[in-house]
Amino acid sequence: MKNIFSTRLIAAVIIIVIICLGVAVYTGATGNANPITEGIGMAFSPLQQGITRVAEIAGQGRAYFEGYDAIEQENAELKSRLRELEQNERDAQIMKDENDRLRAMLGIKERNTSFELELAEVIARSPGDWASTISLGKGSNNGIEIDDLVMTEDGMVGYVSNVAPTYCDVTTVVDSNMQAGALITRTREVGVAEGDYALMKEGSLKLSYLEPDSDVVIGDTVETSGRGGVYPKGIMVGTVERVVTENNGISSYAVIKPFVDVSKVTNVLIIKDFEVTE
Repeated sequence: MKNIFSTRLIAAVIIIVIICLGVAVYTGATGNANPITEGIGMAFSPLQQGITRVAEIAGQGRAYFEGYDAIEQENAELKSRLRELEQNERDAQIMKDENDRLRAMLGIKERNTSFELELAEVIARSPGDWASTISLGKGSNNGIEIDDLVMTEDGMVGYVSNVAPTYCDVTTVVDSNMQAGALITRTREVGVAEGDYALMKEGSLKLSYLEPDSDVVIGDTVETSGRGGVYPKGIMVGTVERVVTENNGISSYAVIKPFVDVSKVTNVLIIKDFEVTE
């Protein structure tokens, strides 16, 4: 039995060798693929196509994520550039506003040749319930003195009330300690522009000591009178908002809204000297 099995195995090996030799001879003689190779190729073709498709999908997925990362990076760069452009635009607007203010200040110098002026920047503010003052970056080293009037192109800001070598403090027009001779532009009626504690909270002051028969009306403008020679004449102070009768029922005063918003002013002119005019 064992001999028969061995004989059959040898015969099978011989047949396989003969087939392989035949295939080799056929392929070499004709140059064509042999039927066995084609059969094997056909059997494995679907598997090969599947593997190829999976590889293609994987490549597409990798390309997609690589593209998505690139888009995210580009988006971040564009946002950063946009923020930079917006900041540049804000800076340009600030510079333009500053240039306009300085140009207006220069115009004041040209129109008031009798004034000796010093340009100064606001470096601190001390608004509160009891006082309204600002500090400027110029002091006695620049020839600044107490009672020098401070203004902008719009009008009076206040007066210098304290001086140090490199800075000074300004009592603003709405501070309760402020007093200046003033008059109504339209009628030339004189009075005293002074701060008031109650009005300071609303950013206003008053024109006191009006005549009993005063015809001051809402909308009248008020300017410095120049009386006493402490402050120059003709510096605009504000506009009459309302007229109030005093408690005695005889005299009255006008509530004035300043032309200058002292809470927002940034650059001012200090009048260091001027010619006194009547």
